[in-house]
Amino acid sequence: MSVNNRIFYACQGVAITAEGDTVLATGDMVHGAQSVGMNTSFNLEQAFELGQIEIFENIEGTPDVEVTLEKVLDGNPLIYHMATIGVVGTANSGLAGRAAEKCDLRLGIFDESASNLAANGGSAEVEIYCSGMYVSNVSYTVPVEGNATESVTLVGNNKTWLTSSQSMLAGVVANFDGSDSPKAFGQAGAPSGGIQRREDVLLSGCILPTSINGVVGSGYGNGINTSNSVPRVHIQNFTCSTDFSREDVLELGRKTPYYRPANFPIEVSTEIEAITISGDFVSAYEFGDPALYSTIDSGNNTSQEAIFLLMRGGYGFDLGGKNRLASLNYGGGDAGGGNVSVSYSYTNFNELDVQDWNQGYIGFAAIKAGTTNGYAKDYGAGPFPNNLIG
Repeated sequence: MSVNNRIFYACQGVAITAEGDTVLATGDMVHGAQSVGMNTSFNLEQAFELGQIEIFENIEGTPDVEVTLEKVLDGNPLIYHMATIGVVGTANSGLAGRAAEKCDLRLGIFDESASNLAANGGSAEVEIYCSGMYVSNVSYTVPVEGNATESVTLVGNNKTWLTSSQSMLAGVVANFDGSDSPKAFGQAGAPSGGIQRREDVLLSGCILPTSINGVVGSGYGNGINTSNSVPRVHIQNFTCSTDFSREDVLELGRKTPYYRPANFPIEVSTEIEAITISGDFVSAYEFGDPALYSTIDSGNNTSQEAIFLLMRGGYGFDLGGKNRLASLNYGGGDAGGGNVSVSYSYTNFNELDVQDWNQGYIGFAAIKAGTTNGYAKDYGAGPFPNNLIG
């Protein structure tokens, strides 16, 4: 039993494995983790009867366990990929394939007097074991100030506190020895940029929606002037997220759900904020935009658009080519100071491919092509800040 006086960041470690994997390895540890939170609900349902005001029975349902994790994008494996480790290759790496995967999560609490997890024997004094966890929510944020982050919520029905027979032993946390740092990019001589920040967005490899004022064309690099590498648009924030909206499938003879499927179709949201220098130039016509007459979008004000974000650390966020502008907000620039910015909100359904070059592919629509989509293997090479796609 732990004799700590408190728990803080230096004495906690998180591991994610495939469901049922009881033997942990160093690769199961989450690097770059910033926070972990757990919520447990026992879902009580009341039954009353005629003849008394007192409760007849307070019935306890299946417990719900929710774990929310956040990490920085640092070149190490993403939580989303670790929690869906059964998905291999491009064919099943979209939402449908990853929605069916389950994982086990362990939170180890170590000696607070040690400077790192590997010190003083390196074994967890207490361990929280959550089994049969599904991904419920994923979100990625790339701000103009601060670090790019990943947030993942896992849901399940089983949580156990272990004070003996823990799995997070000394060898498992050996890399948390005081020298852990962001992972270098997989290709020799190609820097990752460390923890990803605004300068690590490679606009030459991004595809931005054409509804953003200043974007030219609809292919790679449409947000940058390729002749001098100067951005055409001034992006302040990029966020993409989705909620799997899982629901319990129950059966007679068992209290717990036998399956918690994602409730397709799943809405995927993308928020892009940009400083505007001349306005948003998105019109709203009662009878639709005349420029769209004689097209599939005749009578509409918006059309389907492609979104793809590429980062120097080897990450790609592919939102597909059927994103639709749902709303935009023009604001700021008031008498108190500040700049006018426009927030564009896009939605699609069922398309979010979170890519990591170290998994073997990256690029817009690569999940459909099943290839690297023409991206060269010297991706990221060259002098900073122009180490773009080779």
